[in-house]
Amino acid sequence: MKRILKTTLIGTALALALSSPIMAAEVTSVNQAREEVAKGIAALVNDPTFDATFREQLSKGKAPLADVLRNYAEHGTQAREDATADLRDLERQAIRLRGLDGALEALFDIRVHGVDKGQPIASIRDFWTATVSKDPATGEKQVVAYDVAGQERRFSLDSTPDVPMLIVESDSSAAIRAGMSVMNEVLRNGGVQSSGGTRTSRVAGPEQLTLLKNIHLESDQEPNVQGDAEIFAIVSGVGPDGKAQLITKDMPWLDHDKRWYTPNMDLINWTDYGSNYVNVQLFEEDGNTNFKALAVAVTKAVGSLATVVSPGAPPALIVAGVSKVGAEILNAMDDKWFQNDADYVDSFYVIERGGNYGTTMKPLVGARGGAKMILAPYEVKGR
Repeated sequence: MKRILKTTLIGTALALALSSPIMAAEVTSVNQAREEVAKGIAALVNDPTFDATFREQLSKGKAPLADVLRNYAEHGTQAREDATADLRDLERQAIRLRGLDGALEALFDIRVHGVDKGQPIASIRDFWTATVSKDPATGEKQVVAYDVAGQERRFSLDSTPDVPMLIVESDSSAAIRAGMSVMNEVLRNGGVQSSGGTRTSRVAGPEQLTLLKNIHLESDQEPNVQGDAEIFAIVSGVGPDGKAQLITKDMPWLDHDKRWYTPNMDLINWTDYGSNYVNVQLFEEDGNTNFKALAVAVTKAVGSLATVVSPGAPPALIVAGVSKVGAEILNAMDDKWFQNDADYVDSFYVIERGGNYGTTMKPLVGARGGAKMILAPYEVKGR
């Protein structure tokens, strides 16, 4: 009799929780979307079906939100379908706010935090649900968490309690891949990136590259609760037509500070440029970037330079033009890119074609001191 009563009470409580719709309200920022998703998931963690579904999708400490919700909805009940639809709508709003409509179908992951990752998780039904957001008043990053009773709690990044949590975050690897595609398309359409299709016709001999042999970040500004860093680069210079030329590069492997990486990456392909000098600037993607808006802002800033300098001009004039392009890229960034030293990492100005830069004992240090690199020239023959 007691068992029947207990089961009935649990079922009634669950029905009441799910019958209160999560309500996918219109959001105005990605931070707000993540907070609403975290709040919605907090209402589901005590559902045994959600618990089991999440753990089935869990791999390497993460589970894609879209996959969890898809499988969860398959277990029937209108309340579950409504909750799933509302959470997916919030995710789609976040995709739109990041300028990735049509480039990305799913954005959010749910990451496990505060547990021994080497041990299987028996249940998530006592877990808090959280996300990293920003204080609207100060702009400081904070953790917004919902405990098992659904009560909201806010913590600074360095005072977050070490309790088991489900962290709602962007799948930044997928977002950056899509974002680089969107940005490069906007840059091409804005006339500050030559079409890749013209590259082959410009190559009259061996293709000259500059390889990124090694790189080290002094600080990626990513506390443990926030997960790995996500770095991308903008390589800027003068195109063959004398106009500013900008190309973005994804660096998904560059995810921690205080560590040397050896990617041997083709960072610069000199056939994309009409002069012997470029800048390399590094940025950390914080999960809120609107890639389309960023590309439009950068295009507007460097596009206003019109013809920067003729590729045949004296080297000093070309160097001045290339440096001006790098300065305008930073001028185009929203102020939030420079809050908390998180999003703008470093700049390496006037890298020369064919140059060797840095050694293991004495690497090339960026203007801000936030990154170190070793660069080396390389020729591709017979392509």
